Amino acid sequence: MNETNAKTYKLKEVCIRLSEGHPLYSDVPLSTPLDAMDVMKKELSQYDREVICVVNLNSKLKPINFNIVSMGSINASVAPIPNILKSGILSNAAGFILIHNHPSGDVTPSNEDISLTRRCIEAGKLMDIPCMDHVIVEGNGPGLFSFRESGTVDFTDNRISMTAEQIMGVNEEKTLYNGDTAGKGTKEMTEEKNMTQQIEQTKREEITIKFGKGLAEPFTAKDGTEYMKISIPNQDRSDKAPWASFVLPSKSVHENQYGKGLWAKLPAEGATSVTKPTENGWDDKGRTIWQNVRTQVPNRELKAMVEAYKSRATQAKESAREKLDTLAKDTAKGDAVRPKNSSKTKGPEL
Repeated sequence: MNETNAKTYKLKEVCIRLSEGHPLYSDVPLSTPLDAMDVMKKELSQYDREVICVVNLNSKLKPINFNIVSMGSINASVAPIPNILKSGILSNAAGFILIHNHPSGDVTPSNEDISLTRRCIEAGKLMDIPCMDHVIVEGNGPGLFSFRESGTVDFTDNRISMTAEQIMGVNEEKTLYNGDTAGKGTKEMTEEKNMTQQIEQTKREEITIKFGKGLAEPFTAKDGTEYMKISIPNQDRSDKAPWASFVLPSKSVHENQYGKGLWAKLPAEGATSVTKPTENGWDDKGRTIWQNVRTQVPNRELKAMVEAYKSRATQAKESAREKLDTLAKDTAKGDAVRPKNSSKTKGPEL
């Protein structure tokens, strides 16, 4: 009698759950990102090496939890993108803030900090968990640096501008050396390095936009952040439509040396969200109904839009100058044809 030995094979099920660590306490309700920032700053000030943390937020920007992503040396820390997003995915977060400390006390961001911020922003777009800000805090001091408020990188552009390899950082050590003996590989490596440096230099280029104080209106967001709404006058003066506008962090807007105007710097190759009212029908009284439409405008074009008044002012000056020249010529012609002493009259002859 033949007996068949039946074998069974198993596929293991694993359970992925969040595990709570030690909580941080506050004397005030932790209802805004700023509240969480105060608590995290106190925590990170106790570390003598760089620590990278994530604060996860719900759809109302209320802090859910925090996660220490990595701990490095005195002046460096490695934070893989999957580790940064992992706690947010498990927490069903609607956004996150990246925070890390500089034990040296200098909160100036390094090139690595800027690169990490850009990659986190792009990764957040892919996973639909947007990076709201990256903040560097001073070790044992009050100083901090906000990437969003400084305008160092663009948090508002929803377009994905990096490849998956760039986001994950897997191509950072990649070279084009092909192993030939003629030195061709070394040349290709040098060309690739030069091209990368040129691209990075282009990204770092900034443009300065100048505008009058009357066009800037300060306001405070729900999370307590100070912003400035900048109005853009219509280029055609006969256009009576409401003006377009855009928003900048208040800290990125500065007075000029005479205190009569304002200016701000933006990435030359970046884009800014511009709100433009457009006609959307009429109400019962025949008045136009305006609907705000947001459009991503390249910063170079935005500069031209904001500073269009300069060309109008130049045209007005030229027009006034032409009128003055015409008046002067007409006056000169009148003097030439007018008889000398024509204003004097002779008395009657005796």
